[in-house]
Amino acid sequence: MHTTYLKTACSLAALAAPFLAHGAPQVTSVAGPDAASITAAVAAFRTTIGEGGANNGGAAGPFGNGFRNINWDGAPDTVSAPNLMPGAFFNSNAPRGIVFSTPGSGLLMSADDSNPTSTPVRFGNINPAYATQFQTFSAQRLFAADGSTIIDCDFFVPSSPSTPATVNGMGVVFCDVDEANRSLLEFFDVDGISLGSWRPAVADGGLSFLGVYFDEGERVARVRITHGNLALGASNNDASGQDVVVLDDFMYSEPLPFEPNAKLVNVSTRGFVNTGDGVLIGGFVVTGNEPKTFLVRAVGPSLSEFLGGWLADPILEVLDVNGAVIASNDNWGNSLLVENTSVAVGASPLALGSTDAALVVVLQPGAYTARVSGVGGATGIALVEVYEF
Repeated sequence: MHTTYLKTACSLAALAAPFLAHGAPQVTSVAGPDAASITAAVAAFRTTIGEGGANNGGAAGPFGNGFRNINWDGAPDTVSAPNLMPGAFFNSNAPRGIVFSTPGSGLLMSADDSNPTSTPVRFGNINPAYATQFQTFSAQRLFAADGSTIIDCDFFVPSSPSTPATVNGMGVVFCDVDEANRSLLEFFDVDGISLGSWRPAVADGGLSFLGVYFDEGERVARVRITHGNLALGASNNDASGQDVVVLDDFMYSEPLPFEPNAKLVNVSTRGFVNTGDGVLIGGFVVTGNEPKTFLVRAVGPSLSEFLGGWLADPILEVLDVNGAVIASNDNWGNSLLVENTSVAVGASPLALGSTDAALVVVLQPGAYTARVSGVGGATGIALVEVYEF
């Protein structure tokens, strides 16, 4: 059986090879005179990066799907203009798994119209012209660097603010982009290597949305935002070649944990799936002190070209040490999350439209079991796989 499995694994790996090269990401770029003109594109991008999941808000997580959104509007007056906003506010105080930094003197959220110091809205406290120059995508607050036009975004696990994380996409709303080549989003992997940069479209006095989704397994550890080339200032107004730009909503996929210098971990077991106590199981242990992300698969139909007697429709369940089912899947349903994670860990591709079972799950340290059975009590050969992401 061991020899047969090795032959199967090698054949599947050979099929995977053409899928390992990264292609161009999906880029969403839209601009218009007001919020209504870009809302549909923003909503579609959120659905894409969230893998169909909802806004996870400030929930602890991490989750297997969904996205995080920051609209700045729920933050207290104490961290809004005229005060600076702490860079870790949305990692520690209002957990969204993101930390901001800038080479400037700080980070600014504009005041709302009910603040106790009567600070003008939309950065009108810095320059009165800004209050009419900038409009919002989601009222009322806006965001910008102070003394700079550069903001770096680093990601962390929302439930564990000290645990580094990665995402596979991020989008930003830019306000009043007048110049085509002054604003920018640049994405970096965990090694600090650039994955590419893109520029928002021009919308003089309006709103521009730029979102980038890496759909072939790339993971993003940092995003650098350049909003214009002229920092906010009392006398700073747009001139030829200069552009004062601020920001509204940020959105990014669920931050998932990673371990620097971690090695790929994969456990695979091939066996016959029977009924009752004869179902196929694979045990594994999550080590360390922090949650980790795993790809778990029950492969049957995708084995059909390598051997006969495969299980036509496997059911996959992940159980904790007490035997409680914490995640399950019947048909993998062409899930982009499963497909992208499979590419990232080097797993063989599943046949599109197949009834193989697969899921991505975030697990706390402890012992777990992957259990494979057949729909309707069916039997056959299956492969149960566990990959640490």
